[in-house]
Amino acid sequence: MAGGIRKVKLFGNFRPDLRGARFLAKMKSREDDDLLRGIADELAADGIQVVESTLCLSHIIATAGVLTKRAPRKDEWEDIKLGFRVAKDIGRLGIGQAVVVKHQVVLAVEAVEGTDAAILRGGALAKTGCVVVKVSKPQQDLRFDVPAVGVETIKNIHQVRGAALAVEAGKTILLEKEKLLGHADELGVAVVGVSAAE
Repeated sequence: MAGGIRKVKLFGNFRPDLRGARFLAKMKSREDDDLLRGIADELAADGIQVVESTLCLSHIIATAGVLTKRAPRKDEWEDIKLGFRVAKDIGRLGIGQAVVVKHQVVLAVEAVEGTDAAILRGGALAKTGCVVVKVSKPQQDLRFDVPAVGVETIKNIHQVRGAALAVEAGKTILLEKEKLLGHADELGVAVVGVSAAE
């Protein structure tokens, strides 16, 4: 499983089938992790085991270090460090997995709207030069909702004239990795894999 959960659909004209209605009725929480664990349990009841989504994807998991031709500048590294800490905190609270930072100010925090919307919102405030940081939640269940970024992420950062994308090394899927990094190089967006130790 990769990509965002469109949880906002739960607030509209969402009409689940009978099994879905029973499932939602027994869920005590609507947090992403709880919903996904519940779905995994439902699948397990049918004999389907959900395994870690990173199990066979080591070739597209972000590694530590600069992944593009351009490395972040010193001030961008400082924003990345702040963004990493803040993103871990919002992840711990179950809010989201990404933040947008510029000059040590958090401009946007990802919530139910998703990473792309947070990039556009934060980038509009930054005007130029923001960094986007996306991490796994401290309590991340690697079977699902593993952070993922793709070509669209790079396009959105470029659209708001952002400078860099930092993702958690070892815990982030780079969808269409070669295309993503090639596109980032073409657009001058730095992409780095970071860890808590940095």
